[in-house]
Amino acid sequence: MYTEMKVRELLDRVSVISASDELLDTEISGVTSNTAKVGKNFVFIAISGTKFDGHDFISAAAEMGAVCAVVERVPENCPIPCAVVENTRLASAYIFSNAFGRPEQSMKIIGVTGTNGKTSTVFMLERIFSEAGYRTALLGTVKNMWCGRVRESSMTTPVPEELYEMFAQMRDESVEYLFMEVSSHSLALGRVAPLEFEVGIYTNLTPEHLDFHPDMEDYAHTKETMFKRSKIGLFCADNEYTLAASKKGLCESYTFGISENCDFCAENACYSSVNGIKYGLSFKSGESIEIESSMAGKFSVYNTLGALACAELLSIDRQIAARAIKDFEGVPGRIERLTPEGHPFSVFSDYAHSPDALENILQTLASSKDRSQRLTVLFGCGGDRDRTKRPVMGRIATELADFAIVTSDNSRSEEPMDIISEIVSGIKKDNYKVICSRRDAIAYAVENAISGEIILVAGKGHENYEITKDGKHPFDEKSEVLKALEKRSGKETR
Repeated sequence: MYTEMKVRELLDRVSVISASDELLDTEISGVTSNTAKVGKNFVFIAISGTKFDGHDFISAAAEMGAVCAVVERVPENCPIPCAVVENTRLASAYIFSNAFGRPEQSMKIIGVTGTNGKTSTVFMLERIFSEAGYRTALLGTVKNMWCGRVRESSMTTPVPEELYEMFAQMRDESVEYLFMEVSSHSLALGRVAPLEFEVGIYTNLTPEHLDFHPDMEDYAHTKETMFKRSKIGLFCADNEYTLAASKKGLCESYTFGISENCDFCAENACYSSVNGIKYGLSFKSGESIEIESSMAGKFSVYNTLGALACAELLSIDRQIAARAIKDFEGVPGRIERLTPEGHPFSVFSDYAHSPDALENILQTLASSKDRSQRLTVLFGCGGDRDRTKRPVMGRIATELADFAIVTSDNSRSEEPMDIISEIVSGIKKDNYKVICSRRDAIAYAVENAISGEIILVAGKGHENYEITKDGKHPFDEKSEVLKALEKRSGKETR
């Protein structure tokens, strides 16, 4: 996959502090930041991570065949020549882009950023443009796919070594449009620095990732950097941060929302049913088109708006776009019904793991139920992540649901009960129960469900694993729900 080249070509567009002409003229056969992948005549990029520092592994890379290293500092007794750059993490994006022949330039890229809604929006865009006859690709939290290929996703926006290799495969498959989720981490760490976006979509911004960003201002500023490299920007007019960004002249800008005076406006929006949404999409020209979707919730109005507005700006036929949205069945783990229609009670799964996302999904479910129906939410908070949201989510869950089950959710290096205690600290009511084991919590929720009850299992969505201090373990939440349903059914028929 690599294009053989000289170090000089590999470092094109990288700000090099120092490197000898002899090093720059060295012929290389590959590049990596992983010592396990080093081969003969490779360049090794020394990246300082949160747990390990690549500069400590240069000697090991040299033994594996590396002929030079890209570094931020030259270690003592370094066995191979080094090119010194200011930031190896940022440099790596350009390096891997160059190594694969700048494959990102062969397709039109639509980037979707924001706290919530990224995944649903890119899936809808991929469906619309596929229906319109284009060769498409998708990169995001749930999966990466193009031209029949599917690659498991380990993060919202892959690291450069994986990202630009996938771009190269897409180029070789003649992909025309790529729709990708762009996380604030990927923007801050420079993973997408070489990219130019045909359209950038900013869904919303609410408190999240404040373990990574020092405050909301930094979070917002990081998101805005994507639009400096976007030809066109689409901004939600009903969020203070996205609306403010639309007015900064970062790119050619358009707005979408439910409020009046948007470029793309949802009129007479109906979103109170779990069975779907309806609205009239009004254009600045005065024309409009009726939109229907089986996806539920006010947030689905915004997600469909963003996708449809993008399609309009890129000259996709309106009827094709509307039909694609109507036929779209949703995204795995996004308000996904796990019980069949007609079941005495309903279980939904959703990836909601931020206060805003949890509030939105609970409001949707609460507004769709009868007064006699009970709404139960089962949720936890991730370990080694923003701790400030834990009590907030505890309060939201117990205020909007009739009953809450507080449990574990990827506790990582933390003790699960310590996380749960912080969640409980924000609860002011007594309508909750703590069950530390997520498997036991699911079993309890299903076993004790009453007729008509709506159960939301929140936080994991599409994830099929659980991360604890002992590592990453298989945990299929859907299977756990089905097992609990089968066990309950067996008891009821005896």
